[in-house]
Amino acid sequence: MLQKFGNSLIPKNQGQTNGKQYEVIAVTSGKGGVGKSTVSVNMAINLQQMNRKVLLMDADIHLGNIDLMLGTRSRLTLADVLKDGVELSDVVVQGPGNIDILPASSASLDIIESEDTFLRKLASAFNRFEHDYDYIIMDTGAGIARNVISFLLSAQKIVLVITPDPASITDAYAVIKVVCSVNKDIPIFLTANMVNSADEGEILYKKMNLMVQKFLDSKIQFGGSLLRDDLIIRSVKQQKPFVLHHPNSGSTTAIRVLNRRVLHTSGVEGQHANLFERMLQNKKIQFEWEK
Repeated sequence: MLQKFGNSLIPKNQGQTNGKQYEVIAVTSGKGGVGKSTVSVNMAINLQQMNRKVLLMDADIHLGNIDLMLGTRSRLTLADVLKDGVELSDVVVQGPGNIDILPASSASLDIIESEDTFLRKLASAFNRFEHDYDYIIMDTGAGIARNVISFLLSAQKIVLVITPDPASITDAYAVIKVVCSVNKDIPIFLTANMVNSADEGEILYKKMNLMVQKFLDSKIQFGGSLLRDDLIIRSVKQQKPFVLHHPNSGSTTAIRVLNRRVLHTSGVEGQHANLFERMLQNKKIQFEWEK
């Protein structure tokens, strides 16, 4: 039997019957404007092209924009889950490349004022269909706000997008430092965007990895490089993901390389509670600078 979630058809109760395990991949950045959401969208579509069932979740719960980027029309958002009679599954819509999208809200006062209640309701609702997916790609907010870090610590793997801009590099290191202060086992894939050459991206990674090894006693992985390309800029403006509309481009190849590296690396284990339950638990973590 099929149950309709948004505009897509998903096997009803699949998670309860086969106990399929899914993997959460968080895509984040130290600062905004580095192409994080573009990477999230194209990663999700490419994974779907690999015959994986993918949910792209806008995890910037206050200022979501994934549906806007893709030109989809979301009648409901996460904010509506607070209302009686609105199920989380009703919010999911189908996007380009047959991915499912869970859109966030935009500056919802209800969520801001009752965030923990909202997350508990999401945790309960998420249990009913989370296992219908192979991968959940979370497009988080930027920076090291508690909500962002809570989502990152709830993932099995993290893709961290940076640019050669010094502020981006500094803020990306801050993200790595905070994550490593709690859990050094979560693989972090540094992905260089808007670089002039593949070598420039690899140099950025090597410098950052040396800092992480020296000062944090940890290490990061290299996700690869996305070169500065007008094609990416046009695809964003036209709301047409480049992996779909330019499958032979260098940018699409870079996304395929990133996905292969992420999929072929073991993620952190022991994530038994569902995504939103884990986030609620992680919000209680007391960081070293708070003690």
